[in-house]
Amino acid sequence: MSFLNSDSLLDLLVKEQVLTGEQRQMVILHKGKQRQKLLKQAGGRRQGDENRTDRGFPDLVDIILSLGLEVSGSPGTPLSEEIIMRAVSHRLKIPFKKLDPLELDMDTVTKTIPRSFAINHLILPLELRNGVLDVVTYHPDNHHVLEDIERANQVKVRPFLSTRTDIRKILAEFFGFQRSITAAESQFGTTGTAATVDIGNLEQYVRLASTKELSSTDQHIKAAVNHLFSYALEQRASDIHIEPKRDICLVRFRIDGILHTIYKLPKAVHSAITSRIKSLARLDIAEKRRPQDGRIKIGRREEDREAEIRVSTVPVAFGEKTVMRILNPEVIFQQLDHLGFSRRDRVVYNSFMTAAHGIVLVTGPTGSGKSTTLYSTLKQIATPEKNIITVEDPVEMVYEEFNQIAVQSQIDVTFSTILRNILRQDPDIIMIGEIRDLETATHAVQAALTGHLVFSTLHTNDAVSTIIRLQDLGLEPFLIASTMLGALAQRLVRRICPHCAEPYTVDAAELRKLGFPVSGRETVELTRGKGCLQCRNTGYLGRMGIFEIFPMSEQLKKLIAARANDSDLRQVAIREGMTTLREDAWRKVQTGLTTVEEALRVTGEMEAV
Repeated sequence: MSFLNSDSLLDLLVKEQVLTGEQRQMVILHKGKQRQKLLKQAGGRRQGDENRTDRGFPDLVDIILSLGLEVSGSPGTPLSEEIIMRAVSHRLKIPFKKLDPLELDMDTVTKTIPRSFAINHLILPLELRNGVLDVVTYHPDNHHVLEDIERANQVKVRPFLSTRTDIRKILAEFFGFQRSITAAESQFGTTGTAATVDIGNLEQYVRLASTKELSSTDQHIKAAVNHLFSYALEQRASDIHIEPKRDICLVRFRIDGILHTIYKLPKAVHSAITSRIKSLARLDIAEKRRPQDGRIKIGRREEDREAEIRVSTVPVAFGEKTVMRILNPEVIFQQLDHLGFSRRDRVVYNSFMTAAHGIVLVTGPTGSGKSTTLYSTLKQIATPEKNIITVEDPVEMVYEEFNQIAVQSQIDVTFSTILRNILRQDPDIIMIGEIRDLETATHAVQAALTGHLVFSTLHTNDAVSTIIRLQDLGLEPFLIASTMLGALAQRLVRRICPHCAEPYTVDAAELRKLGFPVSGRETVELTRGKGCLQCRNTGYLGRMGIFEIFPMSEQLKKLIAARANDSDLRQVAIREGMTTLREDAWRKVQTGLTTVEEALRVTGEMEAV
């Protein structure tokens, strides 16, 4: 009988102060009732035949968990499988390993031991280094299984313990995905590989799809693509990159702003996976020489969740590179209070939202959260009494309360052409995806002058630079001064993981050298994440915004009309209370929300104060 299915487990949990003596007796009584019930259902057995029913008998760990017990001495803390396995690990001196799929190599997991062997014995290979194979198992007494692995692979095995749930999940995901990829590779052979590549002549290596590729509806490729989407949602990825290289195909996820390599796939399946994605996005799968854009809507039945995926393909040296931006409604539509506004900035931004007319510009580089801010803003102010029209390229997220128009440049449906006619649609609020030229800017000003509230984006480094950028486009300064309510510049910083946050002390002089406004103290106590299982040892979990809000005042309007430079505008705005991006980042560092490193990463090196 397995150790985890014997009363020895209960004795261990009592010694580790996970269960009380009373709880132990409760489990034993429940176990006896379950066995009697099973024997009765089996029609009665002789006493010596009871072991034959063990196959159908619930695991002792399952029995413990089914009782809904709390950890001894910790009222309110439910007893979990991980707590049980950590107690077993501590008592038996076998290290516990919390499994992170992003740290595992698919080839090691799927090619070291056979699938049936791994599933039957609940054993998962982790890493082979210097003749030592790390494996994770659920059964601490599986010595003969570990010896079989050592003999078969000619290595020394080092065991770790983990939960049955995590092991089963990863085995199912990795072997399922590997089986799909292997079957697809077998079907497509070596299609798409090249012995030599002349980077200087790109087109000859962008091969048109063969009939075999175009007509393929292979279930293995479908399963592989579905796995990628599901896995990306599970890992909170914002982007999926599929990158063809000379001999392999890389799959990378962007999580909390950082790219992680997830899979290294055979080059042979790259074209088939790309064709499947392009087919779902309604793109031309035969066209491989030009960039294409499309979108896919996906859902997970078990969670009743949906997400939009924006697909972009471009030809690169070794094939087509595909990037998919995952637009999750839970992220795109948020409460404004959750975005990271300070109290002062929230009040100022609220005055923009409630204005009767004018222009509000949100600025920042690609991936800085502008769409989230705009969508969250529009959702908050949307009511049945207001007609909200958006003009986007492309429509990021479909939302029923907005009237959304997609730019289609191929048929001359551009920002400027739509804005010429949009006022006839009786809008109250207009959102323009981006102001790119003078004509679009002029139409936005016209809408604001005729009593409409206009939101849009502009690519500038800070909020004050929006004025100079509009002037560079050719907009008259007096029109800017009379229509603009203000500008909002933003960036995204990673949040410190709340599960492993810890205080630490920093030399104030070092902070001052970096440009942070620290007073005359010798040291400053800040917060950082030391790294844990929840944050994959990065110290960060999730992201938040840092903001610079530039509200228009009478003095600023006069300066703009007089064509003042951005330095003068910035000085006046700061005197009037504007918080810069760097100052907002520093405030979030001081309050323990992010780190000095993140503040420097998104705002750049600061001049010493």
